[in-house]
Amino acid sequence: MQRHLFKRTAVPALLAFCARSWQSALVLPRRASHIAMAAESIPRGTPLNLEAKHVSVLSYNLLAPAFVRPIDLRTGAVQSYAAFEWVSEEDLIWENRQKKLLEQLRRWSADVVCLQEVQFDTEENGSFSLPAWLKNLDGYAACLPGDKYLTQMAERNERVLANRVAIGCAVLFRSDRLVQREETARSDPNRLVSACLEGHPESGIRHLGRTAFFSVHLDAQSEEERVEQLRKCLEKARALGTRDAVFAGDMNAECFPGSCVRAIISPEVPSAEEMARQCAAALRIAGTDDAEEQTETKESTESAEPTAQQLEQWKVLWDKAAQAPKEYRMCLQRVPTGPTRSAYDHGMSEGPCVTWSLDHIFYSPRTLKLLSRWTALEADPESSASGLPNAENPSDHLPVAALFEVFPTPCLEGSSRQSLLERLEKLEEQQHREMAELEEQLKALEPIETESQGPKGKKKDSPEMIAFKQEKRRKTKELKALQMVQRKDFWGNLSDLELDLVEESCGSTWIETGVRGEQKVAV
Repeated sequence: MQRHLFKRTAVPALLAFCARSWQSALVLPRRASHIAMAAESIPRGTPLNLEAKHVSVLSYNLLAPAFVRPIDLRTGAVQSYAAFEWVSEEDLIWENRQKKLLEQLRRWSADVVCLQEVQFDTEENGSFSLPAWLKNLDGYAACLPGDKYLTQMAERNERVLANRVAIGCAVLFRSDRLVQREETARSDPNRLVSACLEGHPESGIRHLGRTAFFSVHLDAQSEEERVEQLRKCLEKARALGTRDAVFAGDMNAECFPGSCVRAIISPEVPSAEEMARQCAAALRIAGTDDAEEQTETKESTESAEPTAQQLEQWKVLWDKAAQAPKEYRMCLQRVPTGPTRSAYDHGMSEGPCVTWSLDHIFYSPRTLKLLSRWTALEADPESSASGLPNAENPSDHLPVAALFEVFPTPCLEGSSRQSLLERLEKLEEQQHREMAELEEQLKALEPIETESQGPKGKKKDSPEMIAFKQEKRRKTKELKALQMVQRKDFWGNLSDLELDLVEESCGSTWIETGVRGEQKVAV
C-alpha cells in the first residue's frame, strides 16, 4: 500500500481513536508514569543481596535443552529460531550451560527468581518436579505449574519434537526472606506461574505485604494472547487478595508506544503513527509454528501497511488492554530494562545479529520503589554483535534484575476505617429492614389456600394464589434490583483504600447479592 493512500484511510481513523482515548484517559484513575527513569543502572551480575532492607527480583529465560536444535517432526528440519546458527557447538552443550546457570544463580542470590523454560524432571508416578540441578540452589522454595499443564506440554513436545519433556515457568524465593501467604495445590498454567508472598517477620523486608509474584512467558506470536495472559495474571492477583504484584519474564514484546502490552502499564495515548507501526510489527511476526508458513507471512506483510480493518481490530485490543488497570484496580510500572536477546533478524539465515528487549519486570509502585536495575546488552556490545548464547552467557536471553525499597501496604485506619464500616453496616441494616417489611406486607396479602386437585392428584394453586405468587416475585425482584443499584452507588463513591476495606469485609460478590462472602478465585 502506498504511503499517501495509507494516510488517507487508516491514519484519520487512528487520529480519531487517539482523541477518544485521550478523553477517556482523563477519567481513569491517576496512574504514575510507566517507567521510573531515576532508577540507578548497575552492572549486570552485581550481587542482589547486598542490602537486607531491599527486595530483589531476577528474571531469567534459561533456554531449555530440548529447544536447542531439535528436529521438528512437522517439517523434518530444525526450525530457524532453534538453529542458533551463530553459536558454537560447545556453547550449546547443556552440561556446560547448566553449570554456568547454577553458578550465576548462587552468586546473584536474588530474593525472588522468576525462571522461564525450566525443563522439569519426570517422577516415577508421572508427575513433574523441579530439576535436580535447581534443587542444589540452597535456601529457596519453589512454586511450579500444575501437573495438568506440564503433562500437556510434555505431550506436545513428544508430538512435535519426539521428546516427552515438560517445560515451563517457575518462581523461586528465599525462604529466610519471604513466606508464602497460602500454599495451594499446583494449578497454574506452565507459562503463568504465581507465588503469593510476604516479607518474613524476622527479615529486613518484613514490611512487604501480600504481593503476587508471577513468572511469565508470554505468547511469541499473538499480541491478543499476550494481553489476555497479562489480564489473567491481574485476575489471579486479585483472587489472591492483593492489588500489589510483580510480573517478570520473557514477554515476547518490546513494549513500544502503540503496543497493546504497553497500554497495560502506561496511561500515555500513542500517536496514530505509533499505533500503525506496532500493528504492522505484530502482523509481521504473527503466523503459525510452521516455518514455511511463517516465511510466507513475513514476505506478504514485510512491505505492507496494516489495512483499516486490521487497525480497527488493533485499537479495540488496545482499548481492552488500557482498561485492565481500571477494571482490576491495579497500577503497574515497568523497570526500564534494556535489550536482552541478540540473534539473526526474523526470517534471516545470516548476520548481522540484531537485538530485542523482550524480558521485562512490571511492578506495583504503591509498595515498591525502584532503586536500581541491571544493565543488559546496551552495556555488552560484544554479545550484541556475536549473538546469544555465548561463552560468557549460557542462555539466548540475558537475565534482568531490579532492587526495590519496600513500603507497607497502605490501608484505611483509625476513624476513617470505623466511619466507613459504620456506613456499610447502616446500608446493610436498611436493606435488610426493607426486605423484611416487604415480606410482612406480602404475607398479609397472601390469600387463603383452597384445596384443589390437579393432574395425577397433585395439589393445584387457585387463580388467586397464582396471581399472588407472581406479584410477590415481581415486587421482590424490583426491590432487589433497587438495592443492588444502591450498593453500586455506595461502591462507586469510594476511594481505592475504602474499596480495599469493603472488598476485604464483603467479598467480590457483595454488589450483586448483598450477601457478604469470599473473594472469587481465578481458575
